[in-house]
Amino acid sequence: MNLRVEQRALAQSDQDDVVVLGPNPADTTLETTSTEGAYKILGVRPGLTISVFDMVIGADFTGRFATEPCVAIDFLFEAAGQGWLLDSAGKKLSSLPYRPGRIYIMAAPTGAVGFYDVPVGTRFKGLDIRVDTALWQKLGAGDVLTSLDEQHSLHIASGNGTWVGVLPVPPQLLAVARGLFDSAMVENDDLAFEARALDIINASINAMRSVQPAASVPPRDRRPLQRARDMMIADLSHPWALDELARGIGLTQKRLKTGFKAMYGYSVYAFVQEQRLLEARRLIEEGVVNVTQAAQTVGYSNSSHFSQLFLRRFGIQPSRLRPAGSGPEFEPVNP
Repeated sequence: MNLRVEQRALAQSDQDDVVVLGPNPADTTLETTSTEGAYKILGVRPGLTISVFDMVIGADFTGRFATEPCVAIDFLFEAAGQGWLLDSAGKKLSSLPYRPGRIYIMAAPTGAVGFYDVPVGTRFKGLDIRVDTALWQKLGAGDVLTSLDEQHSLHIASGNGTWVGVLPVPPQLLAVARGLFDSAMVENDDLAFEARALDIINASINAMRSVQPAASVPPRDRRPLQRARDMMIADLSHPWALDELARGIGLTQKRLKTGFKAMYGYSVYAFVQEQRLLEARRLIEEGVVNVTQAAQTVGYSNSSHFSQLFLRRFGIQPSRLRPAGSGPEFEPVNP
């Protein structure tokens, strides 16, 4: 088996066996998978499991997935491809693009089924936090689930009783997520691992509460505005112009500007700048590129201008960032 799978309960979890709420690569159907890498499933406490993974995808990494009733919080550090929610008959509903540097949150109070398709050779690295509905209620977050619908400004997909949104990724939260990943992959400090997990869950609950449904945006404009957001995130180096973006989604410039601000709390230009700086920080901290290369990758040809924007946003020069220390536990194939 090329995919090394580990499953254990944390020392303080008071569990003998880990109840896996989501996809489980330890299933016998994956014993001969061509996917390579490491996948760990950790039982934090009853009703809370966390998976961390760093994989290079093989030709057989496609198919259905299922989850028990839960709320799932996913950080993707490296990713490509997409997934779909399925209805009870197996028909594909809303699609979910897998993109790095995002936080996806899925609320599935009655469970969910879906389908995933990731290109061969893709490096898929991230973490998956699953909280069952009983524990979610005990955490005092039951009210959050009642506000989740297609009008919520974080909404990206929904269907068959399941809601999926994309949360903002402040650098502090991303740093906690990386610390959680590192502690699972290379450390054995179970108490620190649990503390980081609870920090992420709390931050996610607060983010979902703080963003109000975009009631002022006409329903017919919401999907085009979501498409505009996804277009910009998918190609941060592109010099986006309002007229081009408006044509691409079929709205006037005025409806684009006012609707985008109402849904996401940013102007179009402020949003793309924020995403560029977050992505550049991720690249530098991952040790993938130097400062000049990071600036060019996200669309800044002038490194000095980029450094000024970076300093203003994060309070530190990009040249002073230290790359995160750990790498994958295996030698990637065609990363």
